[in-house]
Amino acid sequence: RRLIHQHLKPGSRIVEIGCGRGELGYIMKDDPYTYVGYEPADGLSKFGQEHGVSIVHDFFKRETASAADAIVIDNVLEHVLDPQGLLSDAVATLRDGGLAIVIVPNRDDLRQIVPSWRDSRHWIPPDHINYFAMTDVKRMFASCKLDAKPFAFHALSLADYRYFPRAMLEIANVSLLGHNVYAIKRQAFQKEGASAQ
Repeated sequence: RRLIHQHLKPGSRIVEIGCGRGELGYIMKDDPYTYVGYEPADGLSKFGQEHGVSIVHDFFKRETASAADAIVIDNVLEHVLDPQGLLSDAVATLRDGGLAIVIVPNRDDLRQIVPSWRDSRHWIPPDHINYFAMTDVKRMFASCKLDAKPFAFHALSLADYRYFPRAMLEIANVSLLGHNVYAIKRQAFQKEGASAQ
């Protein structure tokens, strides 16, 4: 939410893919943005809809999606058959200067050594069918012409001091837990300028 506030102007459109019950949309109900979530799971989407969250009960489809100023894919890519395809389709709907936010589990998450944590969070198929190292995430972003950056301190305030060690590790390219990354889609004139050089 803080990344969105830092990068978007009032009236911007946020699209969340695989929004579940729509928690992000719910906590942003009074924010000056238009939010729409996509969620194919019937029970989850109905819960959000009943609480006033704009959720499309369907899979996200590039060909029917409207342009977005931000896309959010939070703990979804590990569940889909073609994570690169989904990310590429989402980025294709992103306006120039738009924000892409992706959160995925870390293949090497330190917590998976605890069986109770691992098993309760579906670290085994069929729930998770993809596992990501940070190099995988950066490669997927690069194929969409995006430069993935860790959240690090970008979304933290002084009140979030307990996350400072994690942010410092992310700056040093050490990811002990999940991968939280974002990117800004370059504007068309920047792309043209770069190709002219």
